[in-house]
Amino acid sequence: MNTVKKITLSVAIILLVLAGLSRVYDFALRHNANLKAAYVQKAKIDAEILFHGPCEPLWMISPARLDSQTHVRSYNLALSHSDFADNYLHLYFYLKHNKTPKLMFLYVTPESMDANYNTFNTYRFAAFTGDPVVDSVLKDCDPAYARWTAFPFMKYAWYSSKINFDALQGLKHYMQHRTVPYYADGYEPPTQVVWDNHLEEFIQLYPHGYNFEWNKLREKYLCKTIALARQYGIEVVLYESPVLQEALQYQPNRQEILKRIKGIADAYGIEYVQFDKMKIAASRKYFMSTLNLNIEGSRIFTDSLGRYISGRLAAH
Repeated sequence: MNTVKKITLSVAIILLVLAGLSRVYDFALRHNANLKAAYVQKAKIDAEILFHGPCEPLWMISPARLDSQTHVRSYNLALSHSDFADNYLHLYFYLKHNKTPKLMFLYVTPESMDANYNTFNTYRFAAFTGDPVVDSVLKDCDPAYARWTAFPFMKYAWYSSKINFDALQGLKHYMQHRTVPYYADGYEPPTQVVWDNHLEEFIQLYPHGYNFEWNKLREKYLCKTIALARQYGIEVVLYESPVLQEALQYQPNRQEILKRIKGIADAYGIEYVQFDKMKIAASRKYFMSTLNLNIEGSRIFTDSLGRYISGRLAAH
């Protein structure tokens, strides 16, 4: 066998092995019950209310506590450090396989519109490439990654440090026939329960405050998320949970960004509800960072949110 044939055969074998390994990762990740993108496409959650967004709703809104007050089933679809494109795809996955909810609360704060905060977590969607909607978002949000996904296994090699453990866990779940995630209702209690020095560090970096930068891609996917929900007949409410009052002086253009967020809400004929007048906003006692309430603060906010929802449902 000449050298060219040997090289050709070696390359073909490598590509076949990589393609096979990619299929193993696909299978493993789709069977990881702890990955929301996989779980919501298999489980019949069928919640009547969804809570969506990044860390704030993920760590602060407990469906179990809320449901006991509203007597309506809810699910926390939020994910840590996620932007609106990330939120959009998880809502897309949820709606493909679950009964349409009546109501969705989507967390929006000025930070949400700034690309320096939160991000699109490409690796969360590696197992679902080939879906036209997923591929379209990947091209928008991570074009370099999207170009390489056609090469065998590259979609996993690219972010391997983020994926390998999840793949192993997925195989474990498959072998153990586990279908329910560790956090079945989507809520993840925060591991940190006391105030950190985030605000102090922020002030050192920006002693005169930080001006949020409006990002057009964030705006695009906020609108797409609202539009997708509305397409299914879901009533959408944009909301902002309490913000530590002492931090507001370091957000000089906060009102300008809030006005633009309210403009989007008005354009879709939906509400933007802010819980900034709650008494807990005045004290660090209830916060672990400027935007994240601790366990005690979250209980108080969740109860307030429950009363708001109960009143809203009664009015309808």
